[in-house]
Amino acid sequence: MAVPAGPPGRKGSSALPAATPLLGEAQPAPTKTVQIAVWKARGLKGSKSDTPVTVVRTEFNGVILGESSKVDVLPNGTAEYNFTASFEYSPDGPNSLDSIAQSPVLLTVTEVLPKEKKQKEEKTVPLGQAVVDLLPLLQGQCSFKVSAPLYAVPTSPLESVPPEAECGLEVTVCVQEPLLSAHQLSNGNLLSVTLEAAYSVPEAFVPTGPLQNYMACLQVPAVGEREFPLVFKNDLGEAKECYERTVSFVVDAAEMHFVYLRLGSIYLEEKEYGMAKQTYLLACKNSASCLTWLGVGIACYRLEEMAEAEDALAEANALNNNNAEVWAYLALVCLQVSGQPASYFSLKPHTVGWVLSATVHEPEKHLVDLSGKNRLRTVFRGKH
Repeated sequence: MAVPAGPPGRKGSSALPAATPLLGEAQPAPTKTVQIAVWKARGLKGSKSDTPVTVVRTEFNGVILGESSKVDVLPNGTAEYNFTASFEYSPDGPNSLDSIAQSPVLLTVTEVLPKEKKQKEEKTVPLGQAVVDLLPLLQGQCSFKVSAPLYAVPTSPLESVPPEAECGLEVTVCVQEPLLSAHQLSNGNLLSVTLEAAYSVPEAFVPTGPLQNYMACLQVPAVGEREFPLVFKNDLGEAKECYERTVSFVVDAAEMHFVYLRLGSIYLEEKEYGMAKQTYLLACKNSASCLTWLGVGIACYRLEEMAEAEDALAEANALNNNNAEVWAYLALVCLQVSGQPASYFSLKPHTVGWVLSATVHEPEKHLVDLSGKNRLRTVFRGKH
């Protein structure tokens, strides 16, 4: 709506008085810009040469903030990016205090391969990733500088870089004014809660048919206030993102075996069988077990790579010949591959249930010829 002009005022003063907010009118929460500057990388190495062309990409809270221009890596393995990206912090927006507390900044260094003849688009190869924790911003700091280790992604040429090269990124994070006031800092606490596993789960919780989702809730007491609940939901997407981030920058942790197993199971659940196979193979390389080879076997079976599935399941059986699920998938491989002698299998009685469980989600994948079914029936009769 247009405002009629008043009498001319003096230079530097407003002709109309400043508008006064109405009582009870909601005012937008102030935003603050958080800047992430990537200055330099060290210890870089390309797939085609030791002096590749690279870019660095900045992500936060699932959003890509920006990507640097192409930078040549020097013979000593360093690259000067001098690249800055930013996001807006707002107490009521998507990038709130909770987001800053829970989500680190993810930095990805990617190699840009030279174009080949008749190639229209550039090809890129991810080299490594680094993470920067923003918790110092919640502890009263307005700026801080870190040397973030750059961890090689699987099959990256950085995997062959010796540890003394110290691959990493020099990063600065700054904000013009503190995100929290002195009063908030003195009267606040930062609470970290992690739900790793559930033990002694009631039998009613064990899925016997279609997979089910469960939630866990924790009541957190607050002095002088009502308790508030923390709810842990079965969010496979968020869990996958967290596990992928862990795999991308942690290579020597003692618990990586379980991370690989959980990430692989999520890939299987979401039918990303190629990624599941790759993840379970990493687990086998890290610490081979019946479950890791079983994961490889299931992924290969879903990919219809029957020879590899049989080899992986045989490895799983060698490590534990009492796992009914291993025998179930061996039976399914028997159904798919003709000429396999029935004596290869010695199925346990409860294996029939595992076979049915393995086929219930994708029955169309298990339509096989009658000869295979006859072999399986022979095995069942022989064991029963």
